[in-house]
Amino acid sequence: MCLTGGFALAMSADPTVVAPVLSQPSLPFALSKRHKADVGVTAEDLATVVKRTREDGLCMIGLRFTGDKLAPGERFETLRRALGDAFVAVEIDSSRGNPHGFKKGAHSVLTEELSDEPEHPTNDALQLVLDYFRTRLLGA
Repeated sequence: MCLTGGFALAMSADPTVVAPVLSQPSLPFALSKRHKADVGVTAEDLATVVKRTREDGLCMIGLRFTGDKLAPGERFETLRRALGDAFVAVEIDSSRGNPHGFKKGAHSVLTEELSDEPEHPTNDALQLVLDYFRTRLLGA
């Protein structure tokens, strides 16, 4: 998560990784427009991941809050363009006046901001990830 969120993408170049989750990937830090869109892997590794999505059925989940400057939306756009339907983006509304009262700078989807309330967006995100792990890792 967070600083390590992008490492799940880099590790996905390895065929032993079958259930990557990028939870608020924050590296590289979004210091410029280019950095905001940067997913933090080499072009070669990204090409390998894209190939795995097509040939091995690899898919991944990304989690972020919409107002999170540490995990900018541009980064998820890069992943959508590269991975298409193999990238499931979960972007939780943290805009001003959002229905769940998230602060604009909300960041930690599965930890600090997590709620166990049914139909709460962070709980929904957690359930999605757990179902994904059950399916990908246990074949359930």
